[in-house]
Amino acid sequence: MNQSLLYHAFGVRDGYDYQRTDFVEGRVEFHLAVKEKMLRCPDCGHGPCVRRGKRIRRLATVPIGLKPTVLVVEVPACRCQNCGKTFEVSPPLPRPIAITPALWNTSCAG
Repeated sequence: MNQSLLYHAFGVRDGYDYQRTDFVEGRVEFHLAVKEKMLRCPDCGHGPCVRRGKRIRRLATVPIGLKPTVLVVEVPACRCQNCGKTFEVSPPLPRPIAITPALWNTSCAG
């Protein structure tokens, strides 16, 4: 699997590495790890910051055929060595799309 497929199929932004695919109880699970370049302080911009643990998030996404698909994503907790702020790196969710009334009317026209 490459970065292009993760981005175009699931909206995963650059900054995450594909690790593996698991097939669990009828669903497809793609495991992703955060790249070191993402460990930057949101306040001062210093990086890379020190990891202080992590949690795992399971993000349901569009199915592949009839199989449910889940992104299993590492969300590291970090501490900035420069300013001392503690933060988490946000998971690779696609950016929201603004739908204007003009777009709504054309996409819903039957």
